[in-house]
Amino acid sequence: MNTEALSAYLQIHLSLKHFLDDKIMMNDRVCKIIRVLQKIIKKFIFLTKSSNWVRDFWNQSCFKVVMKSRWLQIIWKTQDTLEAWNKYLKHNNHKNKIIWQIKCAHFRSQMHELSEALKSIWCFAKWARIESQLFKKLSQFSSLKWSNIDHMTTMFKKKIKILREKFFLSSS
Repeated sequence: MNTEALSAYLQIHLSLKHFLDDKIMMNDRVCKIIRVLQKIIKKFIFLTKSSNWVRDFWNQSCFKVVMKSRWLQIIWKTQDTLEAWNKYLKHNNHKNKIIWQIKCAHFRSQMHELSEALKSIWCFAKWARIESQLFKKLSQFSSLKWSNIDHMTTMFKKKIKILREKFFLSSS
């Protein structure tokens, strides 16, 4: 919330310079305060509904790229030309690349925050120890870079091995 804008709005619309003795004037003033507070709530507090589809990495550039891709798809479907198809295909590939880069950057920043925080590092370490006991699934997070080697690993077993070596040096 922008506190400076809120205080400026309050100063303009709600002046309490004189005290009220009359009950009718006081009632009018209370009604005015309620109206001003309702306007403040509408203007400064954004009501968003939480969703299962909320993505932490999503930002304005993702939104713009997706909207342009949808617009080009509509053009391609209405015109049905090879040129429109090529524009849509090229931009769709560009969209996928941009979203992938933003996802990777967000994941790496989260991993960095996890490695810095003392409390959450143990949740991360627990994941590294337990995950190898579970059913093997496809890799679901970005490639890991070894500290002593300039090699990016994409295989799930190698990622678990790297995380185990990092957190449990004596583990077999």
